[in-house]
Amino acid sequence: MTTVLRRTVHPLLALALTAVAGLLLAVVVAPLVLGWVPLTVLSGSMEPTVPTGSQVVVEPLEGEDDAAGLSTGDVVTFMPRPDDPTLVTHRIVGVAVDGEGRRSFTTRGDANATPDAEPVTATQLRGLVRYHVPWVGHAATLLDAEQKRGGMVLVAAALFGYALWQLVGAARDRGRRPDEGEGAADATGSAGDGAAHVPGRDEDPAPPAEARTEALPLAPAAADR
Repeated sequence: MTTVLRRTVHPLLALALTAVAGLLLAVVVAPLVLGWVPLTVLSGSMEPTVPTGSQVVVEPLEGEDDAAGLSTGDVVTFMPRPDDPTLVTHRIVGVAVDGEGRRSFTTRGDANATPDAEPVTATQLRGLVRYHVPWVGHAATLLDAEQKRGGMVLVAAALFGYALWQLVGAARDRGRRPDEGEGAADATGSAGDGAAHVPGRDEDPAPPAEARTEALPLAPAAADR
């Protein structure tokens, strides 16, 4: 019963731990290691590509050199007004270069019918969206950095505990197998001792039927002269 339960629970537990670990990797570990910034999407202007409540992870951009690497189709985060810290994440739908080589970008939300009213300059850019994780942005905003690190430690401990449980279960299974084999051998021997006599079982078996063949001559017959 224990073995059956373990075989049923193991895949479900492994799936849950893998999902949580993957989520923490995407929203905490990768941004921390790569120096990217996670942001929460609060409106639906980028739906259905980026649903409301998603967390976008952006690579910081700064200056004309970074802006030169952008092209149509990229999703960028920018500050539309210098006196407003609110950030907007939209897609680039057009690129223009002035006589001095400075770039400006026409942006539009995927859900919007018309482009944004004002072009975006390099100084307004804040980041290039590398990926997004749907629907986890609101949850992420409720946790501070310390709580996120604690979650990472908790998941790591759970993965370690799961691996230890697997090892212990495998060791118990190996310990049971010799006993099960001896029991099977005893049962076979007992069955042999108590086997009923079958008439004709100890008698000599009948000879097999002969497969008749014709002997080949060792030398060719002499021809008549």
